[in-house]
Amino acid sequence: MKIYITGILGMLGYNIAETLKDRCDIVGMDALDLEVEGIEYWKGSLFDHEGVETDILKEKPDVLIHTAALVNVDKCEEEPKNAEKLNALVTKDLAEICANNSIKMIYISTDAVFDGEDSRLYTENDLTNPINIYGETKLKGEKYVLAHKGNIVLRTNIYGKNLQNKRSFGEWIYDELSNSNTINMFSDIDFSPILVNELAEIIYMVIEKDISGLYHACGTGCITKYDFGVKLKEIFGIETGRIIKTTSESANFSAKRSKHMGMSNEKLKKALDIHISTPEESIYKFYRIMEGKNGN
Repeated sequence: MKIYITGILGMLGYNIAETLKDRCDIVGMDALDLEVEGIEYWKGSLFDHEGVETDILKEKPDVLIHTAALVNVDKCEEEPKNAEKLNALVTKDLAEICANNSIKMIYISTDAVFDGEDSRLYTENDLTNPINIYGETKLKGEKYVLAHKGNIVLRTNIYGKNLQNKRSFGEWIYDELSNSNTINMFSDIDFSPILVNELAEIIYMVIEKDISGLYHACGTGCITKYDFGVKLKEIFGIETGRIIKTTSESANFSAKRSKHMGMSNEKLKKALDIHISTPEESIYKFYRIMEGKNGN
């Protein structure tokens, strides 16, 4: 099986490639120019429609996983045209290329499609109502992908270990506390985080079972950002640094944030007949990865 990954050097793209490289033929593209052992990719821009299409047709993948996106929520708000172009219009182009060439497309979406006004875990049947440009443009991308039969959309909220000089939510907490810094964490925003390594395995199972449609590929249950930080500090045994409980009202964001981002993954668990980690279970896995041990 050949898999093509957009944004192959991003956190999710790279972890998918690393997780599945011994089981699949992995190729892809990225705008960055890095030498990464075991990963072959085309260096190019997703805005280069002709170049992207040429490379995809040359590689002839069975599946295309679209991980690349403008994910900085505030930057999307400040640069709405760029967000629209990358998160929506590029996705539309890729969906059409895949449809015209019998390639299954997997689109990585977000919990930001919900407004957070409900208190229960959101399901795939719940109405969407994004309150920022990021959520709006990702939702448009979902619709373009699902317009073609056989494709799948996975809504998620990920963290994990980065290849690039960036920090995921988990890495930021780890680094700041390890360096004896004090960090503010929100007690009024909750989410259903999933470790990228676990999501990579789920994506492989989705491909193997050839399921399609809309699914929430997130952690089981939800946790506040503050409690996540406290739990990570405890599990990692970090004795330095300090976490201050605060609320999102104190932050100077350009974009509005949903306060409740918890999603239900029951539909996906049933479709694949699997267990998906709770936030606490995933932090233990993250600890083993950061310590250089087996992440399973």
